[in-house]
Amino acid sequence: MRRPESKSALLLDISRLIWRARRRGPTGIDRVELAYARHFLSADGERPAYAVLHLFGFLFAVSPAGARRFVEELAMRWEGSAPAQRWGYLAVIKTYCHLFTSVWVVGPWLRQKLRRHPGSPIFLVVSHHHVARDYTIDRIRCSLGVKTVCFIHDLLPIDYPEYFKPGWEARYRRLSGSIGRSFDAVIANSESTARCVRTHLQAEPDEPLSRVAIRIAAPGVRAFPQPQIDCRAGQERPYFVVLGTIEPRKNHLLLLNLWSRFASTMPVPPRLHVIGARGWENEQVVDMLERSRRLRGLVEEHGGLTDAGVGALLRHARALLLPSFAEGFGMPLAEALASGVPVICSDIPAFREVGRAVPEYLDPLDLYAWTDAVRDYSRPDSVRRAAQMRRLSHWCAPRWADHFTAVEQLLGDLDACSGDTLLASAHPVR
Repeated sequence: MRRPESKSALLLDISRLIWRARRRGPTGIDRVELAYARHFLSADGERPAYAVLHLFGFLFAVSPAGARRFVEELAMRWEGSAPAQRWGYLAVIKTYCHLFTSVWVVGPWLRQKLRRHPGSPIFLVVSHHHVARDYTIDRIRCSLGVKTVCFIHDLLPIDYPEYFKPGWEARYRRLSGSIGRSFDAVIANSESTARCVRTHLQAEPDEPLSRVAIRIAAPGVRAFPQPQIDCRAGQERPYFVVLGTIEPRKNHLLLLNLWSRFASTMPVPPRLHVIGARGWENEQVVDMLERSRRLRGLVEEHGGLTDAGVGALLRHARALLLPSFAEGFGMPLAEALASGVPVICSDIPAFREVGRAVPEYLDPLDLYAWTDAVRDYSRPDSVRRAAQMRRLSHWCAPRWADHFTAVEQLLGDLDACSGDTLLASAHPVR
């Protein structure tokens, strides 16, 4: 397929994706970055694109064929579709071999490649990697004459520093300042995130908000793959799932306290499956998972599951539980609904924006409300669960096709922009 000559080249930063490739399962940010890599590095993509990474002050471009092989091998591993013998260190080495046995170009050779395409190249950072590094971004802008775009997943450490490691608030304030100084456009995953970006850009006295374009595009989601052999059907009592990194803002502690109560008040309590890597500031949660006698046999922790593994657990869950205090988007909520699994979640703006009228919304601090909801959903004749399943039949998942239509419109606006600024705009995609 011949690419239109009017489209400038895209430099897609995959530095974080390369670092995360050693992990067995993806986080929400990993999923988004992988989707961008698969879309823009496709052999029949409409826009010329180069996968780049930043090392030791230099920007390297990987050969398109090598980058595509790396991305597809990584996608197979994370989705759980690679053959079983590929697991372990050999699988990681094989993934990296696709990348590091490819031809890399840097400096004048990269500039020569970019001159083959019309207009100014566009440098796109999908993760928050390098966004706060003004020197790095400024050097890339000056040496390659690029326009810059970043994807912002959230700015939660600024508004909720109590849920993050010390120093994260300062780091994200630098990130917010860098957006105004070094970027031409921002892609926000939700109106909630876009609102935060606007608020913090307005707080920058020397950087006018009108300089930065803000485009809202919800990430696409799809149902988790279902196992061909259903080994759990009819063999287990009712159970629930909580999905996400174990960190303070996810509020795992509420659920563990709830299950401790169930252990002493219910003759046959439901089980709870905790899916997600261990994050930070989670000592009390980890202590309960490892040492609580009441939770033994009721709560099971799973780390590093593939998408197929998550799908196998979600398939017969009575509901996904998400008692988060704050979110930028809510990828697990959307993925559960797309998989036909009901959700009980916190009543926060990001979840309302994604789930609309479908989930059961509760105060993340109201232990009694969560107790009543979980007890009701545990019953096979649950009226509340049946009502949500009816609402779920009318819910439509965000699509990657719609997301990338909005992103391509933004990149097209940058192609057409002859000056150094682009008027701010916001086009929500549902």
